[in-house]
Amino acid sequence: MGSKSKPDYEALRDLFRPHVESFDYFLDEGLQKIFFAIRPVEIVDRVTGVKLRNILYTVSKLCHLRGADPQKLVFHKEEATEMGGYFICDGMERLARLLIIQKRNYPISMVRKSFNNRGPGYSDKAVVIRCARDDQTSVTLKLYYLENGSARLGFWIRGREFLLPVGIILKALIDTSDHEIFVSLTCYYNERYQREKGAVGTQLIGERAQILLDEVRDLSLFTRHQCLKHIGEYFRPVMDGFETESYTNVAEAVLEDYIFIHLGSNHDKFNLLIFMLQKLYALVDQTAAPDNPDTLQNQEVLLPGHLIAIYLKEKLQVWLTKARQQLFDELAKKERTFDIKSVTQVKKIVGKNSTNFGRVIENMIKVGRLNTQSGLDLPQRDGMTIQAERLNFLRYLSHFRSVHRGAAFAKMRTTSVRKLLPESWGFLCPVNTPDGEPCGLLNHMTCSCRISSSYDSEGKTKDTLKIRMSMLSVLVAIGMTPLLPKLESAGPPEILHVLLDGCVVGSIASHQIEEAVAHIRSLKLSALSGVPEDLEVGYIPLSFGGAYPGLYLFTNPSRFIRPVRNLAHVNDGGNDIELIGPFEQVFMEIRCPDGGDGGRRDFFPATHEEIHPTGILSVVANLTPWSDHNQSPRNMYQCQMAKQTMGFSGQALQHRADLKTYHLQTPQSPIVRTASYTKYCMDEFPTGTNAIVAVLSYTGYDMEDAMILNKMSVERGFGRGHIYQTESIDLKKKHESDRVQEIFARSNTDRNMMSSIDSDGLPYVGQIVHPHEPIYSTYNTLTSTTKPTYSKGSEDAIIDYVSVDGTGSKNYLQKVNIRTRRTRYPIIGDKFSSRHGQKGVCSQLWPSEDMPFSEVTGMQPDLIINSHAFPSRMTIAMLLESIAAKGGSLHGKFVDATPFTRSNCGKEDEEEVPVVDELGQMLIAYGFNYYGEEALYSGVYGIRFPFKIFIGPVYYQRLRHMVSDKFQVRSTGTVDQITRQPIGGRKRGGGIRFGEMERDAVLAHGAAYLLHDRLHTSSDYHIAHVCSDCGSLLAATTKQPQKKSLPPAGTPKSYICQACKTGKEMETVAMPYVSIYLGSVCGAVNVKMTVQLRSQAS
Repeated sequence: MGSKSKPDYEALRDLFRPHVESFDYFLDEGLQKIFFAIRPVEIVDRVTGVKLRNILYTVSKLCHLRGADPQKLVFHKEEATEMGGYFICDGMERLARLLIIQKRNYPISMVRKSFNNRGPGYSDKAVVIRCARDDQTSVTLKLYYLENGSARLGFWIRGREFLLPVGIILKALIDTSDHEIFVSLTCYYNERYQREKGAVGTQLIGERAQILLDEVRDLSLFTRHQCLKHIGEYFRPVMDGFETESYTNVAEAVLEDYIFIHLGSNHDKFNLLIFMLQKLYALVDQTAAPDNPDTLQNQEVLLPGHLIAIYLKEKLQVWLTKARQQLFDELAKKERTFDIKSVTQVKKIVGKNSTNFGRVIENMIKVGRLNTQSGLDLPQRDGMTIQAERLNFLRYLSHFRSVHRGAAFAKMRTTSVRKLLPESWGFLCPVNTPDGEPCGLLNHMTCSCRISSSYDSEGKTKDTLKIRMSMLSVLVAIGMTPLLPKLESAGPPEILHVLLDGCVVGSIASHQIEEAVAHIRSLKLSALSGVPEDLEVGYIPLSFGGAYPGLYLFTNPSRFIRPVRNLAHVNDGGNDIELIGPFEQVFMEIRCPDGGDGGRRDFFPATHEEIHPTGILSVVANLTPWSDHNQSPRNMYQCQMAKQTMGFSGQALQHRADLKTYHLQTPQSPIVRTASYTKYCMDEFPTGTNAIVAVLSYTGYDMEDAMILNKMSVERGFGRGHIYQTESIDLKKKHESDRVQEIFARSNTDRNMMSSIDSDGLPYVGQIVHPHEPIYSTYNTLTSTTKPTYSKGSEDAIIDYVSVDGTGSKNYLQKVNIRTRRTRYPIIGDKFSSRHGQKGVCSQLWPSEDMPFSEVTGMQPDLIINSHAFPSRMTIAMLLESIAAKGGSLHGKFVDATPFTRSNCGKEDEEEVPVVDELGQMLIAYGFNYYGEEALYSGVYGIRFPFKIFIGPVYYQRLRHMVSDKFQVRSTGTVDQITRQPIGGRKRGGGIRFGEMERDAVLAHGAAYLLHDRLHTSSDYHIAHVCSDCGSLLAATTKQPQKKSLPPAGTPKSYICQACKTGKEMETVAMPYVSIYLGSVCGAVNVKMTVQLRSQAS
């Protein structure tokens, strides 16, 4: 299946790297930054260590598997390809979902109708910025535009949005005058440039600036101290821990914790707020277009380590606030015996409300819910973690490469958030998204996409302060004018402002900006320049009414990045691979490597080039051979079905205890494969079998995508698989006390139990367990009784593995894992699929003697499909795979089927030969037909078919959708207590689903009596007593007998109508009981339902 050399898992390890590196950040820097960012409580004590109990992030810096080679991993009974990136909670592998959130430290201009609901006078325009500190704490600020020309700055505190006049905040940040604020706001308007490209200012700027200043003057606020006092008076009731602080201190805390928290200087905050106002006014005047928050250009991803860091920080802050209040309560008591200087007494008081932070984090990981009051500035609180299912390796891998837009968008009826926008090119796969409800919301990163982290390519921690100083020196060297301390009296199109991680650092002249950007990009490729290799150089050029111009530089983590080739450094012998982000990609000229210009105009030459066309596809999408020859929906189907195949989920299956795992018994390596298949070592996790497929309408059992399987092939192991299910039994969890009440043991008096259960109370390994047979037994030490537990389900199972956990008091065995194995042979109704979205079910297991056979080789097909599967689906790649696999098997080599590649086997170097010609010539060389057709003989009549049949090997996958797991039938059983109809659910012994479409189908066949029998007689048949006079279904009651003494046999019941007060008009009618239930429900809402009766004669 492969070479004998050791496999290189580095490419596979890169796919999991964002998860692991984010948790390494939490360990290296996050914890330290959290403790420094929390407001201290004035209680001095020695620092104690924090231990997160037994839960640990696999392959992180604290994990024993870190740095282990495949041989060491196998020695420790782990997967050789163990990449980590998840938590193990109660035996379950759980990982934090990568959630798409707003890009940090970049002001986004929006137009939304919901902004009008903020209050009277508010418009639908605003500029929104999500500010994030180095400890990943974030606060979202919204700068609203009012219809009178003013503006309000809004932010949330404890679930409530507060709105402040912008003029008050400007004067509270620094000591400044009204004139300086007026000049700073109006500096980017110049009458000389008002009609040129890139001019964003208008004559209305001065009037709006005056309105801002008049609002402050009307409140009699003239100095910074007065503005701070005004803010503190407004916010002191809502700021925890500031009840006794002065108004000025409260205001300083508000400015520090909620106003541009990513900036440490008030001067920088002042400049950024001025910049946001200018961008807001440009949006209102339509000199700049609004930004789209749904594009990847304005988004980033929430990493697992960052989520844990911000959640732990809030829990620590809440605990410190409660501890502070407890100490104040002790000090306020009249009978004061508490000494604040005594460490022992302080610990005793604080310990009354101690919090197990390890348990808090563990619960969040298990459930995926954030128990937070503030919301942590995140779009959702539920669904933050998911289970890493190992149905097969591709499904497991996709969990780590998937990004979700947010649970709130799944309920929206709008489709704008689901659209695939051009900004996602190269970062999100256009093919690998599920169909149905999560379509467009759950996407997958491309194989070349990475996520920036706090570590460089060598694994060293980035020094943010050093990077900032290096960037400032580089910017000054290329012509930037530093901004000290206020904005320069100019703006676009004369100059462009430079923002470094959301901080306005200076400005560059417009005629120098392109040279400066090119110089910065060249420094990115040099390791000794001090410029980080993942720096995002977002240069927005001047335009007429386009995006607001400027130079935006980003060095923060959590950004999408991908490699491209810088054409300016291709021939200089150095590094030419540059990492770019979605923000800068929109304004770059990147060509495809096929040599075409993509419609590019001559005066915009390409500066960069794609490394390979397959870089736009995800790992799963790259495994489809020649996917560029298929219709796009078929490639989407294959991406989903590849994650549903019964394949190899891992090699350490014997030592794992997954709840449910599918395992293919006889997998094969595909003859036709892509370059990604070899790159990511997919031979370690095969998903199918090379089946000989004939395209032929051989019987009537191949209609509607059904397929015929060769019975002999199935008997020899084709598509055979197993289902492994693990049941975990923990006796300690059944009882709250620490005392051992139950142990695993067997009764020696029951002979039936001795044949199926070993002396330790556990089943024999390899034993076949039939339904309702004992699988293990326990002994109760209190009652001295032995109780067996019986097997669930309706089919036989084999005890495959029994593992014990020796933990427990007094060394008694309390926890075991019992894994059962169920064989799954291909039967009628099981689902199969090729790698091109050609899915279908097995309709018949055809005897080998009746299958057609080849005239030349005598081979029989393993699988027959109908020829109608190809014209409408247009899966040309499946035809190519059949021809290529036939030639590759004859030649003894694998065939490269990487998409967007062509062969160069022509006589001249520049001549390109189509794939079909190359494959056809290969078949001719071995004596076969050019088109892959062969003459077949009928297995029934023994005569030759008058036409040739297309036949060849195709890699087929068996999917996990099997009849044995889904078939459902019953005659009698449990019914619902309310409707008296059969309950639903296969595990509960319920009936099959019979909906409207099934009803219409039965009626169309003219089988009305069958419908009556199924939905009435055999369902909820009921004899109802109806009053023919008033038609009421609910008024019938039993008439009480007049005589006190009754004969032994009793008297038949008689009914009267409570509405008519008589029983003369009562009739018995057979009807479904759900009709009675419907009448009672209608009566509850004061709606009367009546039935009109008529005699049979009438």
